[in-house]
Amino acid sequence: MKPARWSSVSLRRRLLLWLLLPLVGLIALNAWWTYGRAVQVANEAHDRSLYLTTRTLAEELQWVNGVLRLDVLKGAGYLFENHTGARLLYRIDSQDGHFLAGNTDVPLLPVKRQQSVKFFALVDFDDGLYRGEVVRLARLLHVVDSTSAPPPMVQITVMETREVRDQLIAQVLRETLVGQALVLMAAALMVVAGVQRGIRPLEAFRRRLAERSDDDFSPVHLPQTPKELRPLIDTVNAHLARLGRLIGIRKRFLDNAAHQLRTPLTILKTQAELLLRGAPGPEQTALIQAVHRTAGDAARLSEQLLALTQVEHAADMQRWEAVDLVALARSTTEARLLQAHERGDDLGFESQVLRCEVQGVPLLLGEALGNLIDNAMVHGGPGVHITVRVGLAWFEVEDNGPGIASVHQAHVFERFYRGASDPAVKGNGLGLAIVREIALQHQADWHLHSPVAQGRGTRIRVSWSTGVNRSVFG
Repeated sequence: MKPARWSSVSLRRRLLLWLLLPLVGLIALNAWWTYGRAVQVANEAHDRSLYLTTRTLAEELQWVNGVLRLDVLKGAGYLFENHTGARLLYRIDSQDGHFLAGNTDVPLLPVKRQQSVKFFALVDFDDGLYRGEVVRLARLLHVVDSTSAPPPMVQITVMETREVRDQLIAQVLRETLVGQALVLMAAALMVVAGVQRGIRPLEAFRRRLAERSDDDFSPVHLPQTPKELRPLIDTVNAHLARLGRLIGIRKRFLDNAAHQLRTPLTILKTQAELLLRGAPGPEQTALIQAVHRTAGDAARLSEQLLALTQVEHAADMQRWEAVDLVALARSTTEARLLQAHERGDDLGFESQVLRCEVQGVPLLLGEALGNLIDNAMVHGGPGVHITVRVGLAWFEVEDNGPGIASVHQAHVFERFYRGASDPAVKGNGLGLAIVREIALQHQADWHLHSPVAQGRGTRIRVSWSTGVNRSVFG
């Protein structure tokens, strides 16, 4: 069968083919072997009967005054007249090949074609031709009772036609074929029933999946699941979980984007319309600056929405590796030095260790640290002092800004939560939510401490416990 055609064959049919075809071959081989053994046993039984006939004939021979005498009316005559249904003929020859008695047209047993000795050391069996038909021959070397010395030895050949043998072999063949056919039918029925019963859990699993709604990604559970089917069900359930998670992330992203981008885009459109209607002057310049700020806010919001979606997909899309927190924090801080300088902020870096490695996604950990620095810049006010620190399995960002009121501290890591009371402070409430999501993805903890000193300042730390770091990150 061609591979393309074989791939379209159902599992049920494949199982039946793989089971029934070898079964047919085995039963055919068994039938052939059984038939051969039955024929051998039948031939041996007939050869034994032929030997007894030959032996009885030999016992009736006498050598009297140089003449061979045979009284076939005694035991030998009974055997020749009441045999199993086949015709029996005989001939007797001297040891040197001279014909002595019997039928001259009975073929002699070929010396070169003698088969293995059976029943007695001086008797041989073979097939021969008599008037165009195959016959069975038995040759016996026999010492005749005689008063002379030494006693003469004769060769007795008895021929048996094969009618009864062929009938018996045909009967054995019919019975063998009928018996094996019945065995094959019974075995085929049991195989079909076994395959049907064996694939019921798979069919039930298929029906369970087909009956599900499009938004149902819960695990599939089957009662009495076979051991061989459990890996498949577990794999499908894991795929359903990943698919549901990915669809949920996409849905949340679309909801967030539709909700959050609508406001800055509407403001941007209104500002552009006012800019088109107004005359050149200071107001135009202010509008252009407002448009620039609004466009920047929209761009930053889009970046953070994409970053949040990327974080949520990290478990399925990103490849983890060993990350040096010291090198990561230093490069992330250096990347924001120019921005801090333009704002008039003081951004610094400190490290308590020379090197600290954790397993994670460098891009995401850098995004988390960058959001902490951006959050300190946005909410710390002009000229804020910001310090990025790295310790043993942790990094943190500390600023000397106004701090976060205790009423807001429990919510600042929620999405789109804005706790700032100053309307001049810009933010979209996604920065710390991204930090929280990245920490969850990396099985890390996050801690907020505010105020830090003299009623001011905020410190946010992301840390890995030593036990978790050993077990999870190698």
